[in-house]
Amino acid sequence: MPKAIAWGITGAGSFLRESVETIIEIVERGIPVTVYCSKAGESLLKSYGLIDKLAARVKGAYPTEIVYESKEPPSYPSTGRFYVDIYDLAVISPATLNTSSKIVHGISDSLVSNLASHALKNNIQLLILPVDYFETKSTIPIKILRDNCGKCFECTAAEACPTGALTNDSNWKVRLDISKCTRCFECLRNCPWNAILFDVEIMVKPNPYYVKIIEKLYEIPNVRIIEHPRKVLELLSGERP
Repeated sequence: MPKAIAWGITGAGSFLRESVETIIEIVERGIPVTVYCSKAGESLLKSYGLIDKLAARVKGAYPTEIVYESKEPPSYPSTGRFYVDIYDLAVISPATLNTSSKIVHGISDSLVSNLASHALKNNIQLLILPVDYFETKSTIPIKILRDNCGKCFECTAAEACPTGALTNDSNWKVRLDISKCTRCFECLRNCPWNAILFDVEIMVKPNPYYVKIIEKLYEIPNVRIIEHPRKVLELLSGERP
């Protein structure tokens, strides 16, 4: 059983919900987890309605907390914990192509890429779930069906939106700023044409060129690619990931 886990979340929708659920289960097992959340990861957690759930459950003994890149100094000092024997396992799930590529090329200019760099410098095992390596189902937080939209003179959903995520637009009829969406679903209740959908399922397919980049992760000592966040639970239970 590890002393503590450092878990990086980056800005990918694929496996995001599953990663949050796995983190919560690990914390409930009594294992301290520090969640290192990139700016894009924080934004997506909000868009998918997961950030409050994660924040409510990731609490406990040191070093259990969420470290947000948006609140960290540029040197990301919290990642220095790898040098004082705090963590003995690191995970990045979900890992974007951007983050995977940085790790492959030794670039550490963000919170999560710093996590990876410091983990590897200290010979700590790093598990990575690169979302662009697998064909997988994912979801889009919100989608506007433009063929249905436009039948109203003024967008009733935009008028009802309390946060300004939806606004009237002279050219598009309605414009979406997903960063302002709190998933209150007032738009659903006020759109008479069913032009707004939440959590729309999509298929994400890997690109062969990017797959070749990601496969270079196999060449890095102490790095393992995993295909699902729950593989971390298997490792904690003594099974091979």
